[in-house]
Formats: sequence, structure tokens, C-alpha cells
Amino acid sequence: MIIAIDIGGTKIRIAYSQVGDRIEDSLEFSTPTSQRIVVKKLIDSIHQLVGTSPIDAIGIASPGSINKRKGIIVAPRNVSWHNLKIVKPLQDFFKCPVVLEHDATAGGIAEARTGAGKAYKVVLYVTISTGIGTSILVAGEPLPTVHNSEGGWQIIDHTSQERFAEICSGRAIQSRYGSIAADIHSHTTWKLIASEMAVGLYNYITIIQPDVVVLGGGVSVHFKRFIKPLQKELAKFDPIYPIPPIKQARYVETAPAVGVMMLAAEQLK
Repeated sequence: MIIAIDIGGTKIRIAYSQVGDRIEDSLEFSTPTSQRIVVKKLIDSIHQLVGTSPIDAIGIASPGSINKRKGIIVAPRNVSWHNLKIVKPLQDFFKCPVVLEHDATAGGIAEARTGAGKAYKVVLYVTISTGIGTSILVAGEPLPTVHNSEGGWQIIDHTSQERFAEICSGRAIQSRYGSIAADIHSHTTWKLIASEMAVGLYNYITIIQPDVVVLGGGVSVHFKRFIKPLQKELAKFDPIYPIPPIKQARYVETAPAVGVMMLAAEQLK
């Protein structure tokens, strides 16, 4: 049995699979603000989900900066934790391999290998959720970099130093428009969101030149509400090359969990 732990800014999802490439069942709970209770809460939730069934491997998807060598979540931007040791306590308790990966990288792996990007060589994955995360995949593998890709951290306005995640992440949308994305039905509002989203995506596309852009995360659940105005806004920038296809993720909100399941299953081969 493979366990996936997907840590988000507002909630944590625990999922399991017998085969390691799809979610068979899951549960969610609010992300603890105190890191002192995180590991115990994870252990208790895993037991709640699967009882005493033997666990073969665990994958953890985390936002923000992580240290995979030390098994530490260093400083997730949307969670008030710092240097949380998470891999070793779970290894010691469950006596199995534990893999830690950046959540956007894990999501990109899932989408590039079996999701919306599987037919393309170079995949740009962008998750628009509480924050914004990015990953670049080539032939199903993450582009090797010194640190994780942090596209949400790009500066959109040099005067105010406003960053992409500060204008169209789920948290930013709620702050700007007074409603979460799910409660926004106004075409005018979605056009405004699309115009803001287009700037960051255009920068990604121009530099990376991906074969496809895959959008995941909670805001992308509402893909049909913003895709047409987004495409129109991107065309206004008069791109040198054609804009690549922009697709909704197959695993819209669960891609990080599916991705770390795949990575955890690889530890058993």
C-alpha cells in the first residue's frame, strides 16, 4: 500500500493506493498552524484512513522550500512552519521508505506522465491554489535545477514589486474580489482575473517555450470560466511564436498526491 501526503496552505490530503498510480480513497483536514502537532496528526490520519494495513512506502508533497536530502520542510510560504523534520519520524514509525518532493514538481510529474501533458515532451505545469507553484517537465522528468521552480514568485510589477502569486492565487483572488473562486460567477470578474493571470503565464511561455501548459489547483477547477478570456489576453501580447495549448489538469486538485504516489512506488522497484 502506498500513502500520499499532500500538504497545502489551507488543508492536508492523505490518500492511499494499492498500485501507486491512482487515488483509491482519501481524507482531508485543516493544515495545523503549529508544527509541533503535524507528525502526530499525519500518523493518526493515516491510521484513520487505512487502519492497521501494512504500508510499503509514503510520498510527501510540500509547498515552499524543502531539503530533500535532510527530509525537512524548510519554510512553506503559506504555512507558519520552519525546518519541520518530517521524513525520519514517518520512516521510523511506519518502517518504510518515505519520499519528500515539492508539491508543484509532484503535480507536474503526474500530469506529464499520465495526465493532461502525457502526449507532450516539454510540459509547463502551473498550480493555482492558495499560492502558485510551477514545474517544468521534459519527457516526464523534472528539469534538474539547484532549487525548485518558483514561478509564483516572479515580479509582475517592478514599481510595487508585486508578485504573480499576489495577484491571482486563490488567496489573492479572495482578497481582491471578496469571494473564493468557486463563488465567482461574474463573466466580468473572470475576465479581470484572466487578464492578471495572462501576464505571468505569458512570461513563463516566452522563456520556457513549452509544448503544452497544464493548469491545476483549486482555481483551475473553474477552468471553463476563464480559459477563453485568458487565451484572448495572451493573444493581445502579440507573441513571437504561437501560444501552446493550455489544458486543464487531469488531476485538477489531486496531482501532487498522485505524483508523490508514483515517486514512492518507484522506491519499491
